Order: sequence, then C-alpha cells, then structure tokens
Amino acid sequence: MRTRILTTVALLLLIIGGARSQNAGNPAMNEQVKILTTPEMRNLTEVWLATYRQTNTDFNFELTPVSRAEIKSKIEEGHSIGIVLQQADASSNFGEMWQLTLGREVIVTVFNNANPLAIELAETGVSANELATVFQNKDKNWGAFADNENGQPVNFYVLDEPEIKLSVAKFLEVDPVQVNTLEALSQANFLKAVKNDVNAIGFCRLSAVADLEQQDFAENIALLPIDRNKNGRLDYYENIYASFEQFDRSVWIGKYPHSMIYNIYAVSSAFPENVEINNFLSWITSSGQVLVAQNGFTELVHSEKQSNLEKLTPPVLMAEYETATTRSTAFFRIVVAVLVLLVVFAITRYFIRKQKAKAPLLNKTRYIKLLNDASLDFPNGLYFDKTHTWVFMEEGGRVKMGVDDFISNVTGNYTRLIMKSPGEKVKRMEPVVTLIRNGKQITLNSPVSGTVKEINESLVADPYVVNNEPYGEGWIYKIEPSNWLRETQFFKMGNSYREWITGEFSRLKDFLACSLNIMNLEKGKPAFQEGGELMLHPLKDLEPKVWEDFQNYFINTADTH
Repeated sequence: MRTRILTTVALLLLIIGGARSQNAGNPAMNEQVKILTTPEMRNLTEVWLATYRQTNTDFNFELTPVSRAEIKSKIEEGHSIGIVLQQADASSNFGEMWQLTLGREVIVTVFNNANPLAIELAETGVSANELATVFQNKDKNWGAFADNENGQPVNFYVLDEPEIKLSVAKFLEVDPVQVNTLEALSQANFLKAVKNDVNAIGFCRLSAVADLEQQDFAENIALLPIDRNKNGRLDYYENIYASFEQFDRSVWIGKYPHSMIYNIYAVSSAFPENVEINNFLSWITSSGQVLVAQNGFTELVHSEKQSNLEKLTPPVLMAEYETATTRSTAFFRIVVAVLVLLVVFAITRYFIRKQKAKAPLLNKTRYIKLLNDASLDFPNGLYFDKTHTWVFMEEGGRVKMGVDDFISNVTGNYTRLIMKSPGEKVKRMEPVVTLIRNGKQITLNSPVSGTVKEINESLVADPYVVNNEPYGEGWIYKIEPSNWLRETQFFKMGNSYREWITGEFSRLKDFLACSLNIMNLEKGKPAFQEGGELMLHPLKDLEPKVWEDFQNYFINTADTH
C-alpha cells in the first residue's frame, strides 16, 4: 500500500516538473568542440578521440596541446574543455571551474611476495619515513623495517617515467635528484627485476602490476602496505592491500596517500551544455574506461562512473517564455501542486497516526538530530557487551537480549531482520542476528552462549521497533544461558558502558572520515555537521561497500578496544 501511494506521488511530481521550453534553444549539433590537452595526457586523449569517432563520425573537434599553466586562460578565451593530469609538482589551480574525474594515475610501492618479511610487513606496514630512511641509507638494510637482525640489503627500482620519479620524491620527501640515482627500468624489465629479486622494492604505476582481467596483482608481486599514521601497525582503515578490488576502491575513498594519486580531469568554465561535449564525456566515463587501463592509468570504480553520469545530467531549466499557453500550463501546475501537497499531508498524517498506534509502551520514541554519547540511553540494570548488545536475566533464568542504542542510531531504521529460530544453539562472539536496511546489512555477535527459547515475532512485521525501542518492545531473543556466570565478567553496566561508548564514537568518526567519499557530500548527505559533530544515522545512505567495511573494520574489531 505504501509503495503504491509513494509511486502515485512521484508521478504527480513528475507532472509538475515539465520539460524545457522548446524556445530555449539547444546548442547546435556538429558545432566544433575545442579540446585542450596537456602533454602527458595527449596520447590518451588522442586514443579517446580516435575510438569515439569510429562510432560517432560526425563528431567535429579541434585538439590543441597546451601547457598545464595555460589551461584556465585558454578555456576562458573560448575553448570548450581541457583534459589534464593533476601533477605531483603542482596543486590544482582550476579554482571554481567545473571538473569531472575521468581516471587516475596511482603510484604504488611494490615488493616480492616471497620476501621473508612479507607476513610481518602485512601486519605492521612501512611508513614513508622508514622508507625514506632506508632509501637514504647506503646500507639499505631490511632489518630497519622489521626491527630484527635481517641484514639483507634493500634493492630499489623505479619505472622510468618522469612523473613517477617526481611522485616518489614527494612521497618520501627527498630531493628528486636522489630518486634519479635509482635504476630506472622499462615496464618489462621492472617487472622482471622485482619478480626475480626477493629483496626488491619498486615504485611504479598501479596499472603496471595489475592483471585487470583477473582483478589481481602480477605474479610474485605484492603491494607494500603503507603505515600512514606511523604507529607501527596497520589499523583497520590502513588495511587495504588484501585484494586488487579492495585497494582500488580504497584509493577512491581516500585511504591511500594523496601524494601518490593524480587524477585525470576534464575541466570547463561551467557545466558543458553542448550536447557533443556531454556525449563525449559520458562515453569516456563508460565505454572509454577500457582505454584508460590500456594506456597505463587506473579506471574509475563503478560508483564513480555512476556519479559522473549523474553529474553530466543537464540541469532542469524552469524558465519559460510567458505565452497564453505557458500561463495556462503554469496555472494547471499550480493546481496539481496544491493537490499533491494535500495528498502528501494526508499520507503524513496517516503514517503518524499509524506510528502512534504501534508505539511501544515502555519508552517514548526519541527524535535525535545529532549523534553523540549524550543523545543515547544506557539504562541501569542492564548488562551491556562490546558486541553492541544488551542482556537482562528475567525471573525463571531466561536472558532477554537486544541491540544497544548506539548501533541502531548509527545505521538508521531497519527494514528486515534475520533471526535465529527457537531451539537453535548460540555461542558467545558468534553471529546471532543480522540487521538489514534496504539490502545493506550488518551482523552482530551473541553476548551469551545458550539456546534460543523465544524470538520477538513482532519484529518480522515491524523491524524498525528495534530502532525506536531498543530496550523495550525492540528486544530480539529470550535465551536459556549455558555459561552465564562466566560470561558476565565480560559485561559492563550503564556508566561503565557509556565510558566505553565514548571511545566507540572516536572510532566511528575515524572510520567515517576515511570511508566517506565526495558523492555523499554532493548529494547533501554528510555524516558530519560543522564542528565535527556526527549527524544521526550517518551510515543510513552510504553504499553497501561502506557497510561491508563497517562490518569488517568496526563491528568485528569492537571487542579489541
């Protein structure tokens, strides 16, 4: 019923929107597109154009190579777009210009995965300072990375490309002249050297060591993990090197050192309303991405492609010439708008009344705009566990279990729960309930061991009660415990748990700062308010991959903090 109502409202809103005025006039088709490109982007731009014209023969363009410093002034003089690479030796100076990311160059540090220290380095990582120290030390000893007696020398290699050498110098904060002393190799010789030398450390493009078909790294070669915060271990937000897919996505959302990432941008003075330019950039974002990889750069991830296509959607123009027809149309739209508002008002009142009718009896629903420890409730008399659950022993010896106020206010209202069945055995620190919001999910572990005796069947129809009444009608299980006395030593009471939750807020802010991407900000869904305060339900509208990271790097590690 709710879906039908919302669909009807959406259709009515579409009626109000209207199309652009036919008198507005679109830019003429086949108008010559003036494209600027910097030297390092010329080859890829030419490949894009040649391939695009194979299926768009009437695409009329003029390509002009210019220096990066000239891009802005040339576009202001009347050129359509510029295609540039954000170089290592210069920050972006495009100011307020319209920009679209088309790909990127990612510089990576690699080593031979047969290195005796490979397992240890996967846990500790190597900081840029440690790399620089060994790089500048003539002995170049592997023992400096692992704090042991390994006296094997470190053999450095670099791909023979100026941009890579400059990037390495910036990353290590050393004189570029020093990097030029490294053995510079062609791509084939570089791969051969690293594969055959267990003491090798190399610097190259990501695309040089990536097997795009297999979505994996080249044989015998692994990425050297970078310890960004220099604390001697890889924290959850630094542990991004396990797979090609994980690393590629982590680069996009900002977990990799920015000094080693250089984006390919299309820049223009404003949104490209010219249909030919828009179509060309849309093609680069989709079909043209395969050429990005073939020319030594890194493709956009799927979510970026979707974001680009949305960004290239022309803005709706509401202005119209005032004619008798448009005046009549405007009047009609006003009438429809009034009707829609009335429908929305009626629907809102209906759901408010329905919500009130189903409101639990124990506590009133709280409306929170900001998420902090003061906004949450941890009642006295309940045991709380680091699994973000609570338990309470009832008369008769059964333990009632539910979800804490913290986790329900981080994720947003649930649309479905996956629960155990009565009679099933559960063990402490093993999965016990899955909380789902619009297909995205997290799984919490059980705080106790025992047998499920009863489930809260009302949650099947109304899972959001877990959010509204986590300590009342939102309970999940009644469990017959099998090891209660021993397991109570792991629990915390109200004030003690609140102190622990303060640390969880710090972890949450850290996680979100690393995982949020520019898409969420553009859509007006920031997790932070000015001043660093968390907004309510910060995970609510984030993509499934972020929820997966939240499960792996936050929920699954909570008991270690």
